[in-house]
Amino acid sequence: MASDEKPVADDDVMFEGLIRASGVPVSDQEKQDLRKAYSSLMGLAAKTRRPGRSWDVRMLPVYSPKPPKGS
Repeated sequence: MASDEKPVADDDVMFEGLIRASGVPVSDQEKQDLRKAYSSLMGLAAKTRRPGRSWDVRMLPVYSPKPPKGS
């Protein structure tokens, strides 16, 4: 590997595996969009998953907006 090349991250390997496993032809633009969505989900999962945390514990607080005044 050349010194200017980045090593392939595990997320990249998993993403490529999911694309190949789907068997669906994906254009370059679709692949870029899917990669952005996948990265967002992996980032959220990394923030909310904790070792030893039960699966049924609420991950994020629930947000419910207040109704506008005068309604």
